Amino acid sequence: MANYLNRPSIFEIATAFEDGKNGEIKQKTKTNVVVNTTRIGYGKKSTVSKFIAMAYDETGNKVDSIKGYFLEPETDYNRAKIKNSDTSIAQGNYKVIPKKILEERINTERRKRGETDIQLTYQWYVDSVPGRSGIAIHTGNYGKDTEGCFLPGENYSYDKETETYNVWESKKKAKELFDFFDNYGHNGIKINVDSE
Repeated sequence: MANYLNRPSIFEIATAFEDGKNGEIKQKTKTNVVVNTTRIGYGKKSTVSKFIAMAYDETGNKVDSIKGYFLEPETDYNRAKIKNSDTSIAQGNYKVIPKKILEERINTERRKRGETDIQLTYQWYVDSVPGRSGIAIHTGNYGKDTEGCFLPGENYSYDKETETYNVWESKKKAKELFDFFDNYGHNGIKINVDSE
């Protein structure tokens, strides 16, 4: 994830080292994360998917994994690439980037136009989604909590009366997923969005 000047990003520098035994500093193993998410339920106002996040070392061996669920808004593939459409994003393969990298990119462009810097709200963002921006991974339980974003959950439920899905224990699963990204996402994080 080097920046446009071919120098290490802040994320790479900050995550390149970890504490070894007896307080020594040792370089972290270069690992990457792939999140495979499959949409399994389509409601009136929400969509639920199951995910598995897998960490791989530099030789391609799986070193760790976690599972959970994501909640997104309703799925309408006719509107998925339309700005502010409040629907789930199109199926595809995307990068997940930390807030600092996206802020740096946005603010560089804003400075060129003489505009002031902005601060983003969430910690992790899905990058380069066609027609969409600001697609984040953040906590929440209901379809109304997302406008295209991914809300992680430990489990999910379906309300027959309202025909909607919800995820539960979102803060717990988000912390687990974000820690996983921090621990293993040194060489990048990808999310593959698919349906059954």
